[in-house]
Amino acid sequence: MTANWHRMLWNMARALAVLGTLGTISKAGQAQALGPDVKDGKDHPIVSRFAGSQLIGHLQLEFETGRFYLPRKEAGNDPTKELDTNKPVSREGRVTRLLYVAPAGKTPLEVHRNFEQALKAAGLKVLTAVDGRNAWWDAGSHWRDNFAKLSFQPPFAADISPFDRSDALYVYGTLTRGGVEVAVSVLTGPLGSFAKSHYKTTNTTAQAAVAVQIVEPKPMATGQVTVSAEGIGKGLEVDGRIALYGIYFDTGKAELKPESKAQIDEMVALLRTKPQLRVHIVGHTDNVGTVEANLLLSQRRAEAVAAALVTTHKIDAKRLSARGVASLAPVAGNRNEGGRALNRRVELVEQ
Repeated sequence: MTANWHRMLWNMARALAVLGTLGTISKAGQAQALGPDVKDGKDHPIVSRFAGSQLIGHLQLEFETGRFYLPRKEAGNDPTKELDTNKPVSREGRVTRLLYVAPAGKTPLEVHRNFEQALKAAGLKVLTAVDGRNAWWDAGSHWRDNFAKLSFQPPFAADISPFDRSDALYVYGTLTRGGVEVAVSVLTGPLGSFAKSHYKTTNTTAQAAVAVQIVEPKPMATGQVTVSAEGIGKGLEVDGRIALYGIYFDTGKAELKPESKAQIDEMVALLRTKPQLRVHIVGHTDNVGTVEANLLLSQRRAEAVAAALVTTHKIDAKRLSARGVASLAPVAGNRNEGGRALNRRVELVEQ
């Protein structure tokens, strides 16, 4: 009897443990009752969602520009004041954008502070932390400017802001992962009227929307932009010059990469079609490094292109002139990677 009694107690304990687990699952289910996540959407490994939130918007682009914001100088760079929305900080790489709705009863401040705490614990260096409750700005417009291309979970769409207009909070900073600097921003604000109606949330019940953006630097896939022989010819005919971005070098090096072959082949095709054509091959760099070093580098790169045309493809060297001008003839600003990428090029200029 004693053994049976102990066995019965043990079975009861097991049953209570199972019930306790089911109770936990049930509560978690209640927290997730907002609805299913957007198709193919998932949290980013750097930061998870606020507990019980629904992911209603998701976008990941392998190479794109993400915009982030610093405090407005006119506000004395006080990070609690205003965002300088006219001068965004542009960062390029793999862009992930996530849009969440937090469970009812959780204020935007509580949700936002949890994100800040988690990111700081992960090593976030905060560059901007704006509390919109003390300085009015339109969270809906900010969201539309940066998040409107997401895939959405119905009934939400690109033209429906999940945010109320005011009282938003914003944090932007960087952290290091795998030796590279990752940019992260979190925009948190009260839920807009459409969303509150969808979730059947009363006007007096707190509920927040959260927009997360993460940009991880990564090299752009190369070998994808080639100007045809016909296109080169038209460029020379109309403008007397044409910029070619399908010729590739490693950083600081002057050896042609294999991905350059397609563009070199098109140059050869043009030169063979027009045997009287003579061209300058001009190397251009961005402004990273000294002008002297970049003059030498751009000259060596131009000479490498000319050498490939002469040695491999038997183009008469008298038809070619190699020159390097470093960063002295930019086609864009050098203040961000997008502009610098445009300035790193080889041009053909008709003699």
